[in-house]
Amino acid sequence: MVLPLIPAAIGLAAEFAPQLVRWIAGEKAGETAQEVIELAHRVTGHDTLDGAAAALRGSPELVARLRSEAAALAAELEKAHLADRADARARDVAVQQQRGRNARADVLAFAAIAGLIGLIWLVVFVEIPAGPARDVLLLLAGALIAVVKDVYGFEFGSSRGSKDKDELAARRP
Repeated sequence: MVLPLIPAAIGLAAEFAPQLVRWIAGEKAGETAQEVIELAHRVTGHDTLDGAAAALRGSPELVARLRSEAAALAAELEKAHLADRADARARDVAVQQQRGRNARADVLAFAAIAGLIGLIWLVVFVEIPAGPARDVLLLLAGALIAVVKDVYGFEFGSSRGSKDKDELAARRP
């Protein structure tokens, strides 16, 4: 079972390879956690996570080697992420060329934005007693903020720094 590995991998990455922490989340969290732990085992030669962590704490050379290999893994994960995003954008362009517009994407984007506006209105103008109901609404608002952020990031591109990173990744062999 991969799920128990996620907290262990996050702890290991946070201490020795922080660039990998952001990848131990989302759809492929389990796979990435497994890769991080296998990387620690491979670099240190220890079969157990505790043994690998102890070896890393005692050897700056092993930490440097782990960080170097972690950087390569992070670049590989970033490249896969960019390819996935490029595929989604290419699909969106193909749909628009065929139909003139992507109604499904438009409906999903408008629904997320309308839902967020509705939730904000509800939280501001309707008295909701403190407790689980209010907490759930605030969590839902946070999730919708993330969805709206993703919609805007997809439709309008991302920040300049991310764009530069995309160009560097595209030039890399």
